[in-house]
Amino acid sequence: MHDHGSEETTHRERIDLAMENLRRRSFAARAFETGSEAADFFFAQLSPTESVGHGGSDTLRQLGILDRLRHGHDHFLDRHRFDHGYDEQLAIRRENLYADVYIASSNAVSIDGALVNIDGDGNRVAALAFGPGRVVLFVGRNKLCDDLDGAIDRARNVAAVRLATQLGKETPCVQTGVCHDCAAPDRICRQLSIIERCEPPGRITILFINEDLGL
Repeated sequence: MHDHGSEETTHRERIDLAMENLRRRSFAARAFETGSEAADFFFAQLSPTESVGHGGSDTLRQLGILDRLRHGHDHFLDRHRFDHGYDEQLAIRRENLYADVYIASSNAVSIDGALVNIDGDGNRVAALAFGPGRVVLFVGRNKLCDDLDGAIDRARNVAAVRLATQLGKETPCVQTGVCHDCAAPDRICRQLSIIERCEPPGRITILFINEDLGL
């Protein structure tokens, strides 16, 4: 018989251990049972005058956070409002780097306290590393990995492959389901970022959610 309660306890224990290690590395971290609780917490902390930028994220979309910002926040730097060319898109992404608050998810988080992310253009990994005054990451329990090697593997062979498939890219990983470190023009995993300590302390907040979310 499957013990759902025991499984939930294990998820919470893993999240608690990750938070302890992340705080030791100067990140801020909180845990929530549901995505709606995490979203409500974020909006309660957000000032009406703060500009908000964002990275591409299935998690943010699933939680309805982008829609809430579009319809209820005057300073949302919405990079999805692209009725123009690539140069304008780049301008909006650069503007996101100066946001007061930047929101995204993380491709993987190691329980020992590292954030691992892979980007195509690099706008998200750049914002996580430097630029916006505050960074808030919404992270489902499925993104937690036992160690750094596992987090890198998840970013490469789970998150990147799923996104390439979702976007209909012509890459070997779409055909095989695993990363080939390819030279395909459609390759989307061009920058790998590992953040092992937060500087300045508390700039990056991870909001863990005890649900499976995102890619």
